[in-house]
Amino acid sequence: MEYEFQILTDSVSDLPRSWLNDHPQVRIIDTPINISGGHQNETYYHQTADDFMAIDARVKNGGIRAMTSQPQIFDPNGDSLTSVETITRRLLESGKDVLYVVMNGSLSGTCGMVSMLYRDINEEYQGSGHRAIYVDSHCMGTGLALLIMELWAAYERGEVLNVGEMADFVMKNRGYVGHFFTWGELSYIRKSGRVDAVRAMAANLLGIRLIGAAEYIDDETRKLEHVNPHTFVRGISRWADIIGIYAQRHIADPHGTIIVAHGNVPRDADIVTCKLMDYLPQANYLTGSDWRCGAGIQCHGGPTSLHVNFMTDRIGYKESATREFIDIIRNYRK
Repeated sequence: MEYEFQILTDSVSDLPRSWLNDHPQVRIIDTPINISGGHQNETYYHQTADDFMAIDARVKNGGIRAMTSQPQIFDPNGDSLTSVETITRRLLESGKDVLYVVMNGSLSGTCGMVSMLYRDINEEYQGSGHRAIYVDSHCMGTGLALLIMELWAAYERGEVLNVGEMADFVMKNRGYVGHFFTWGELSYIRKSGRVDAVRAMAANLLGIRLIGAAEYIDDETRKLEHVNPHTFVRGISRWADIIGIYAQRHIADPHGTIIVAHGNVPRDADIVTCKLMDYLPQANYLTGSDWRCGAGIQCHGGPTSLHVNFMTDRIGYKESATREFIDIIRNYRK
């Protein structure tokens, strides 16, 4: 079947290759990985979750830091086949509309750059009958993957018919993507400045698991960070219990999808999945070798990153989420 549109999204969505192979209407824009430190400054493209193992070894040797770079947006020389500009122009010229669901704009400058590009492209192609639309997903990692999958399901149900309606769907539903995460060790989080060195060392020694979440600071700013210094538990099993209690309260559909993804800690993912099944046995669990936190996400959290995603019944704000998690933890410890 020939579709009259193409959905673009960033590789940090961590959509599995198997899903993408079955959905050629969704195309990935690569987010490069930059390694810097000392006299080294190298950029790597199309890195997978397993590719990051080699990068992690270099980081742990000291003096090296891994970070994500923006995708190539503009193509001033017209000789790049992978820039957002070239990809979008070719799609428009082939008779397709384009929707770019961009990674969280509060965490990356990609959204602002795409905004400028698409403004110019739409002026140029005005009157062609085709258009390029971008929308800030407010999501990252497998949270963005879940949003794309929900969008495609809505299209298959006939609820959205064109890229304009798809963009509206993303804006309406992006705040309901529940995104919760933790790390087995905090060296990457410490380097990012989200946790100080003393707290990171104590957490590593005591097996403490911080509860991270993607929550709104205000109506437009959604950040991925640990909810509160007081929201932590010891051990992955207890962490899974806390998330299970929260999910049981706030999942939009008890039969809906729950993603459990990991960087390179499959045992942790198995423990979390089994625990969540105690609370939501009828949910559709997506986990295992297909569901990994990719290289772009591991750059910021490391190989011990573990993410849980599901559609929630409300838009989450940090202040209320912090209060609720503290309450859950206090009752759990009794």
